[in-house]
Amino acid sequence: MGTRAVYTFIDDSSTHHVFKHWDGYPANALEAIASAKSRAWSLPRFEADEFAASFVAVNKTKEGDVRLTTHYDRHGDLEWRYEVRHRPNDKDLYIKIYEITYGNPNHMLMGQGYLCDLLEKWTERYQTMIDNLSRREKLRLRLV
Repeated sequence: MGTRAVYTFIDDSSTHHVFKHWDGYPANALEAIASAKSRAWSLPRFEADEFAASFVAVNKTKEGDVRLTTHYDRHGDLEWRYEVRHRPNDKDLYIKIYEITYGNPNHMLMGQGYLCDLLEKWTERYQTMIDNLSRREKLRLRLV
């Protein structure tokens, strides 16, 4: 089972959605977004379609794991969704993180802010969670 997520890239003239089958938890998702910066236009230039293409190029490793989609509501098994944008004078990409509960049409906003700040917050939170798992749980999750 994967932790499915949709990433929505937004600029003033367009919106583009990408489905990712694996690693949708915020710590991994934020790293996936950050890695796409290496293939995208340097900020402050941001075009949603171009950044979405960069995201796919950097994160697709095999068939079916990353693909374009028409909207996040096309996937009934999502656990997370992310909105990614950059506006004039932003210091970095601005991200909104939503957790999705099956059967609940209201997605819970779990965090928002600049990518650089969220990376620090969520990777620390993720590491704390991992540190608190028992060895058996880590083995089950293939973290050891």
